[in-house]
Amino acid sequence: MNTLSTSLAFLILIVICSVSTQIPPIPNPPYPVPLPSGGRQGVHGWLILPWEQSLPDPNDPSAPAYAWFSHHVPEFWTDSPHDWQIIFQGEITPIMVAENDSLPIRLPYPPQSPLLVDEFTFTPPPNFSLNDLLMRRITGLKGVVYNGSFDTPYERYAISLGSVNISQLTTAIYLNQSLSIPSYPVLSYYSYPRAPAVNGIAPTTGIQNFYFAHSIRARPDFDQIIHGEINLSQCQCSGECSKFYQSIFTPGIQWTIPGLQNVVEDRLLPNTNPVSILLTTPSSSITCKLMVLEQIHCVLGPSFFDICVDNLFVNFN
Repeated sequence: MNTLSTSLAFLILIVICSVSTQIPPIPNPPYPVPLPSGGRQGVHGWLILPWEQSLPDPNDPSAPAYAWFSHHVPEFWTDSPHDWQIIFQGEITPIMVAENDSLPIRLPYPPQSPLLVDEFTFTPPPNFSLNDLLMRRITGLKGVVYNGSFDTPYERYAISLGSVNISQLTTAIYLNQSLSIPSYPVLSYYSYPRAPAVNGIAPTTGIQNFYFAHSIRARPDFDQIIHGEINLSQCQCSGECSKFYQSIFTPGIQWTIPGLQNVVEDRLLPNTNPVSILLTTPSSSITCKLMVLEQIHCVLGPSFFDICVDNLFVNFN
């Protein structure tokens, strides 16, 4: 058995006792449903969307990697422990596989790697409570980093061990399975900058990269992550525009795609032509051109198990 395999087996034994960091829950949480402690127990995986950073660092193999982590995958069913669309900001640090020895988490880090190409996931081996994560009772997770998942055309394989620290819960949307919930009238996405603003100062020029997560709202819907670029010089703003660029770089802000229905057949896909996207704030309206570079992940609701292939889907049952 190789070193990584031995370490994976050892991690599964110890992680049950070290899956979380206990902190006081947040008061008066802004959630539409109760979240009792210990609820929504399950194996909750996460899609890793790395930020732009100079990794791996040959001088520090234990350096943390910063990323967005997207709940992989949500479900609509009320009796499911996965009925939330969640994206959080965090950092993942390699776990030592031998005494005083750390192996870097080898992901395609931008900007050296312009595209992710594959789907990289993080899974803590044991069940844990999604309620406790949402209530900030859990701020840390230990698990396995994989290339692949259940919805990739290739079999997933472990590439590293990692410890994730949750620094900010950016997006948390409860998925109500009621058929009375109306769908969004037009295609809609949340955006997450690949190079977030530093100290609140957003870039004002050049081509900037973003991850976009389709806004899940009403059954059956679809869960999609894409990566694209925006040329800031082509963005236009009307209304109060003093915080024009800060609005564009706000993590989890919602864009609409005028002229496209909110159905999987109209979803954004890599193309040679940019598409117009609209950001509406209480005081301004911002239009940008988005060039979609890659689709990272796409599955169909309400169970989010069947994968999207062009405008069709594949069922692995």
